[in-house]
Amino acid sequence: MNIFDLVAWKKANVTDKYHYWQEQNADRMLWKTGTLAPGLLAFYGLMEPLDRRWHILGLGYDSSVDDRLIESAAVVHFNGNMKPWHKLAISKYKHLWEQYINLSDPIIKDCIMH
Repeated sequence: MNIFDLVAWKKANVTDKYHYWQEQNADRMLWKTGTLAPGLLAFYGLMEPLDRRWHILGLGYDSSVDDRLIESAAVVHFNGNMKPWHKLAISKYKHLWEQYINLSDPIIKDCIMH
């Protein structure tokens, strides 16, 4: 979960730093794939953690997250392998995702693995 101060982003020249690291890895010798590594490098020293109560993690791997924390959170995060759209989802959390999805949409039907 990220919240960006775009004025600070511009002042710190984050876009150029990100592009620099992407170019450094053009041969894929620093990291194989993805955008996490250059993002971490570009934002190094510029990030602050969010209050844990604001952003609830673990809904894709931890079946014991306190319901009160989930109810009070601004953001719930299905990090982990048991995403709510997968067969192996943690069933008690599926409603948190499904309430926002039009399950009758043909495109959504093709994407969801029940």
